[in-house]
Amino acid sequence: MKSGGELSTVLGRQLPYLGPLLVWMAVIAVLSSDFGSSARTTDPVIRLIQKLLLRGHARPETQLLLDTLLRKSAHLFEYAVLAFLACRWLHFSFPLPGFTLAAGGTAFTGLYACLDEWHQLFVRSRSGSAWDVAIDLAGAAIGAALFSWLRGRAFG
Repeated sequence: MKSGGELSTVLGRQLPYLGPLLVWMAVIAVLSSDFGSSARTTDPVIRLIQKLLLRGHARPETQLLLDTLLRKSAHLFEYAVLAFLACRWLHFSFPLPGFTLAAGGTAFTGLYACLDEWHQLFVRSRSGSAWDVAIDLAGAAIGAALFSWLRGRAFG
């Protein structure tokens, strides 16, 4: 068993790698609450799409399609970043070989995606979706692959 001083040293060494991971997980949790629900964000997103891309000349169904594509792209991006940060934490905290590291980061991210969608089942303005978990896992694979590629370039 580690003493208090040893434990604080270990945590101090891991904080630069674990901290950003935990912060990003908190960001995802906030976005998964009512705050990030489509009921609260669809109108502003559609107005932005109209102003920047469509100049007000698109049919409502086109606007909703673009809103959906933007949301699903955000899922992909959120979880790519999460997997990248998870792989980074694992890389600097545990001596894992390349594939194991990427698989561990992807599995960690997939578990968090499942927990996130489960949490959304209890938020009145949200709903959990297996499709969102699949998109999240695709993002996780991209983030883990990017980390592995960059790791290979940095460490040969």
